[in-house]
Amino acid sequence: MSAKQRHQLADRHGPQHGPQMDLFEATNVLREPARADELPATARELVRMIGLDATIQLVQMFGGDELVMPQKVRGTSRLWDLLVEVIGEHAATRLVDETAGTRLYVPTCQAALLSERNREIARAYDAGEHFDAIRRRYKVSRRHLWRLLKKG
Repeated sequence: MSAKQRHQLADRHGPQHGPQMDLFEATNVLREPARADELPATARELVRMIGLDATIQLVQMFGGDELVMPQKVRGTSRLWDLLVEVIGEHAATRLVDETAGTRLYVPTCQAALLSERNREIARAYDAGEHFDAIRRRYKVSRRHLWRLLKKG
């Protein structure tokens, strides 16, 4: 695959999936084992197959997409080349070995990320941070912030 083709694929499946990816980057706390139960079942299965770091990279690149997995490892598939580039050859090999020829949905993990964001908001408010400062930082309305704080 040429560099131009890789960039075209990356442009199509790149990090333009919206604000959830910014949140994913900012929320490294999801790497803690205690947070693993908040991940969707599909993400937990991916973690089992390829590890947490590779899963995070896969979600960042393909979150919300359904991938038609290559039939074989080290084949001529464009997706194989992109998987190797995104998650590494070892993880790509394990993923294709277990999912060859199937459709694999890559979750966005948005619910887990929003849950962590909401905990961060509650911690900031409990620490005495000003309500409007929190609202602006997390880009939520006053009404929504009050709802989050009431739940917390």
